[in-house]
Amino acid sequence: MRWYTKAAEDLDVARLAIAARPPLLDPAAYHCQQAVEKLFKGLLVAVARPVPHTHDLGYLAELLMQHYPKLAIQVGALAWLSPWATVTRYPALDADGGPTMDEVRQAITEIVAMTAAVDSPAGSSGG
Repeated sequence: MRWYTKAAEDLDVARLAIAARPPLLDPAAYHCQQAVEKLFKGLLVAVARPVPHTHDLGYLAELLMQHYPKLAIQVGALAWLSPWATVTRYPALDADGGPTMDEVRQAITEIVAMTAAVDSPAGSSGG
């Protein structure tokens, strides 16, 4: 599915960005958020749900919970990345200095775990 392919590409870009010297943390964080957004939207498409035009991962997570109860923990755990859709792109919103390397690495680890859960037979079948 194209949503999952695009999510994987965003995750690859995030990895490349943290490997750069110096690391490009804001772009890495942005692409982490985008990877999750696309993964969530792909899951909605898989259960024939409309895909809303939003970057709010919390809202998307709420839509997914009823269809993917076995993924509820992973889905809910990734909603913290939602602000990275904007704070990483607009300096005026970046009051705390932006995401740290540890936060970006944690996000990547969580996204990889979610992707593995989606790829498993139990995860992809929903309930």
